[in-house]
Parts: sequence; structure tokens; C-alpha cells
Amino acid sequence: MLVVLFYAAVAAVGCGDSVDNGGTGGSGGGTGGTGGSAGTGGTGGVAGSGGAPSSASIVFVTEAVQNGALGGIQVADRLCQTEADLAGVDGTFAVWLSTTDSSVADRLVQSSGPYTLVDGTLIANDWQDLLDGTIQAPINLDASGTQRGGDVWTGTLATGESFAGGDCEGFTEGTMGVSQCGSTASAGSAWTEASTPSCSTQLRLYCFEQ
Repeated sequence: MLVVLFYAAVAAVGCGDSVDNGGTGGSGGGTGGTGGSAGTGGTGGVAGSGGAPSSASIVFVTEAVQNGALGGIQVADRLCQTEADLAGVDGTFAVWLSTTDSSVADRLVQSSGPYTLVDGTLIANDWQDLLDGTIQAPINLDASGTQRGGDVWTGTLATGESFAGGDCEGFTEGTMGVSQCGSTASAGSAWTEASTPSCSTQLRLYCFEQ
């Protein structure tokens, strides 16, 4: 009978319960106290303000090269927009190109903010800085960020005025005449006013966000 009683006592101890090898156990503990009220959560901090949206206008040089028969200014604008779209660059773009009748200042937005390459490199602090005879860095990256060399049709002097010596018949003529070009290697006035090649020359274009 003693064996049976001992077995029953051991079986009553559950898995994970401690076994007291001491003497006779004392009385059970008193009634548990009432739990305290949950504390009120603290008020979250004010979310920090994000950085101000960039007001920079992107500038790039085209991958494509073409002679003076661009199809006119509006077609050249579309070429800029197409290259920007294909590269995933947001915004509206227009070509840096003057005819003898219309300068870039007549067509393009004259930004009061900075001009940068697609990688963030500063080109000019604003429109006035763009036309003061120098820029901060050459415009030598295309819309995808690939470096491009060579010259660029501009029809534009360093002052932003039209080149009066020819415009390839409004940039529709690719065999006869000359116009102004700029250089992607220059951060001086030659960025837009480098030389006057024949309209048959294959050159790139500059594109400016509007």
C-alpha cells in the first residue's frame, strides 16, 4: 500500500514542476494581489521634416549625333525629350539651340535655381551664372550618365545671344553653310561658343530641363 501511495504522489508532479526534497510543505501562498493598471504609452515624437525637394534643372548632352538637318528646333526638342524618357529622367526637356531669328533666351526657362548633370554635378548656380563666360563643369554626360565627348550644335554665343553667321537654315540644312558649336570638354565660354563647323558635320546637342 505504501508503494502505491508513493507512486501516486510522484505522478501528481507535472512536467517542468520543481520537486521539493525537503520536509513537509508549508501552506500555500496567499491570494495573489490585483495587478496594477497598465501605464499609458508615451506620446510619439514629432516626425522630422524631410529634405527640401531639389529645384535643380538637369542638363545633359545627347547620345545621338546629327548634321545640321535636325528638322528644326521643335524636332530637336523632341530628340532631347526622347533621350530623357528612354533613360528614365523625369521632366520636360528642350534643346540648347538658337537660330538667327530666335535665341535660347527667347525659348528656354531662365531658372533662378541651379543647373546640374544627371549625377548631381553642378554646372551653374542659375541662368545668369550659365551665361557669365564660364560654367562649373563641362556638360559631358548623357541622360543615362554615360560620358560623351565631341562638339555640340548650339547656334549660341557665350552671352546667350544667337550666332549671326548662320544657322543651317534654321537647322534644317545638312550640306551647306556653317553654324556655332560648343565643346563638351570645356567649362569656359567654349562650352557653347567653340567654333563654326560646316552644317554637314555630325554633332551632339545639349538638352535643358524646363
